[in-house]
Amino acid sequence: MKYRIRHSLQNYHSIGYLHGDEGRNCADVIDCSLGINPLGFSPRITQEVFLEAYDRIYAYPDYPYEGLRRCICQYMESVATITPEQVRFYGGSMGAIWNINKLLIDEKTCILTFIPGFSSTLSDMRSLGGTIDAVPLTEKDRFLIDIDQLIYHLKPQHHLVYLDNPNNPTGQVIPIEALRRLAHKALAQDTYVLIDEAYGEFMPLENSAVTLIAEYPNVLVVKSFSKGFGLAGLRTGYVVMHPDFIPYMSHYPGEMTVNGIASAILPVALSDMDHLARSRQIMAENKRQIINCLTELNVSVTDEETPILLLYTSQTLDLYQLLLSQGIKTERGEDFDGLGKAYVRLRIPATVTECITRLGRMQKLLANDNR
Repeated sequence: MKYRIRHSLQNYHSIGYLHGDEGRNCADVIDCSLGINPLGFSPRITQEVFLEAYDRIYAYPDYPYEGLRRCICQYMESVATITPEQVRFYGGSMGAIWNINKLLIDEKTCILTFIPGFSSTLSDMRSLGGTIDAVPLTEKDRFLIDIDQLIYHLKPQHHLVYLDNPNNPTGQVIPIEALRRLAHKALAQDTYVLIDEAYGEFMPLENSAVTLIAEYPNVLVVKSFSKGFGLAGLRTGYVVMHPDFIPYMSHYPGEMTVNGIASAILPVALSDMDHLARSRQIMAENKRQIINCLTELNVSVTDEETPILLLYTSQTLDLYQLLLSQGIKTERGEDFDGLGKAYVRLRIPATVTECITRLGRMQKLLANDNR
């Protein structure tokens, strides 16, 4: 059988950090890998709330999720006025991005972005034939994001600009005024700006690019319940778009992508701003302690409240495997564009005492190797 597949996939290699391999489920390993809220979900999501939703799993979900859409609008109302029609749900933020990519990207579509960034998005864009025009963040600047560098490289041939904010893997937050300058320049040449806010609940709500949508119809914002809300298992993400873009996004309507249990639980999560504030506060304190213990490892520029950061060393070694040998599971640097084995992304754990102890042991090994 001669299998025929999409032309753009014939020499394509997927990049991502879902390996399903060693360490993640071992009892003695501290899991600092996948991006979640290590503090879990809102205490308002009780067993009673879950059981009430469970009793209705015989029925189809309440598509098109009018109640949940209104809850999103209420969640954003202190910083932006949006209507339920501007919100579209998909299976996680990645599901939302896949559908946007299918809508906007064809062979030879040119996409401008920073690297490193969320590798699965760039990989999916390449699978559709898109060409990634990457502006690398540099080690000499500790991977500092300078949006004016991206604006400088923005050209008319760029159909789309993609950014994750906060940045994954560094945990940097791009200020909203910088994004406004980018959106303004992009709009003048009819270029889309896609902002992935999967980690967006770990930055102030007023920094969300949703605040730009009314003024800039070229801006699309993707958000998730997996990270800040602590509901990764429910696999729900959504797009917020300008009203003029609704007919185009309707080509991929996301029918029944949110299951009945999720559609019942998510409004409860959206009602608990205290949980988000507490999560940011604890992550900030834990992150400070992690950074302060680093003597042999370098850390990228990062925001204090985001639960991820990029660690790296000048030594030629596999930092992921070295950390795993000390019982710390991270994400491999080589799974991000522009990085290699001397880098890892570490997600801050709920408690840090044992993690700091193990980092200390590992750094002693590095110090001895440097002698």
